[in-house]
Amino acid sequence: SLALQLASSADSVVVFNEVHYHPATNESASEWIELHNQMAIDIDLSAWSLRGGIDYTFAEGTIISGGGHLVIAANPAALQAATGLTNLAGPFTGRLNNSSARLELRDRNGRVMDRLEYGDEGKWPVAPDGSGATLAKRDPGTPGDSPEYWTSSVVAGGTPGGRNFPKPSAPQRRTYIGFD
Repeated sequence: SLALQLASSADSVVVFNEVHYHPATNESASEWIELHNQMAIDIDLSAWSLRGGIDYTFAEGTIISGGGHLVIAANPAALQAATGLTNLAGPFTGRLNNSSARLELRDRNGRVMDRLEYGDEGKWPVAPDGSGATLAKRDPGTPGDSPEYWTSSVVAGGTPGGRNFPKPSAPQRRTYIGFD
């Protein structure tokens, strides 16, 4: 029934946006997950959690800014040293599976807010599986539960804490003066 489908679908306010599940080197310390806030307002993630191959519960007072990103890292200090990022949380426990995993973002009441079941076969991109590329959502406004919404990052190591792909630049408008 439609009611059952709606009840089982995720409430995409804060969504999975990028996952570094199989880094090329130093795997256990280099894994991370990036969340994106689709709303224009700040969202309080206090007591929300990540579940699946990893476990993490957000500390009280954790905020993801409107339209912003938050990275949850296996080793936040190492990622911060490597990238200069400040919008970091972690460390999480467990590991991101290199071939497939189901990840869930749950609110403080345990309700699934977003889910991602990634893989390295079928329609899933293969580059994130050990090449240094990340699994990156094509458009942060799409659901996370289907491979057609995902691709490989174009930057080695991904874009933790920022847009997955740069916005295309607008064509330059020329203004001609003095031609009557």
